[in-house]
Amino acid sequence: MNDQRDSLEDIPEEQPENFCNQEFTDAEAERGQRHTERLLEEILGPSEPLVLHSIVPFCVGGALDLYYYANSRFGGTFFASQELTAPEFLPSNRSFDAFELAIATRLKIKFQPTPTASDAPTETKKPSFFKRLFGREKPVESPEEKKRGDLHRVLTNLAFYVCSEGVEVNGYDTLEFPQEFEDERLAGRCFVFDELPAAAPVPVPTSPDERSPLDGKRFGVLLAIEVFRQEMNWAREQGTEQLVKRLQAAGAYPFSDLDRNPVV
Repeated sequence: MNDQRDSLEDIPEEQPENFCNQEFTDAEAERGQRHTERLLEEILGPSEPLVLHSIVPFCVGGALDLYYYANSRFGGTFFASQELTAPEFLPSNRSFDAFELAIATRLKIKFQPTPTASDAPTETKKPSFFKRLFGREKPVESPEEKKRGDLHRVLTNLAFYVCSEGVEVNGYDTLEFPQEFEDERLAGRCFVFDELPAAAPVPVPTSPDERSPLDGKRFGVLLAIEVFRQEMNWAREQGTEQLVKRLQAAGAYPFSDLDRNPVV
């Protein structure tokens, strides 16, 4: 059973006809990206300077670039997408004309520059490089790095889903990865969604020269929260909004860490 939120008002009538349906130039798409960055910081707090870029872009089937928010009002660390509001995607639902995805952990991710070759002791540079190159030495991941990699994988797969044709995901919806899902690390995992709205829609510019894909749109964050299967089953019977309230009361909201006891 999925609870529903009231729909938001339509885009203002004074918006020029077909204004957002035209193709956008690179400059206009870049302007939309700046809107996205500003709105995400409004909702999640200031972003960190470190960005995990995907070698293969998301738009051609690769992973999302990963953006970090370590100073939100909720604590912990948020990871968010910034690519879904590109003109070729723009997923929407009952509450938002455009949204990005986010997921959070209680862990505080340490942001440190990647060491350069000159930072390493001279006698270890070459052996360490060749051991890693040929797989003889695997870098030891910290708990923070493991959590980051796991939630990055979740976020990318959810992004492919919400951007699929005919799919609409709303706050208080539930989702589970099939037991036979191709990525075994995600198989059977359960998620509920909540919504974090921006304060106001993106203004419609007075000049067509200033337009962007987000003009006049109500923007928000679709927040994914991993839950235990018994919690998801309970949410489908009693309502996901009630589960979210229990997670909040237990201090488990909005995190996807399952190192806790179920709240139902």
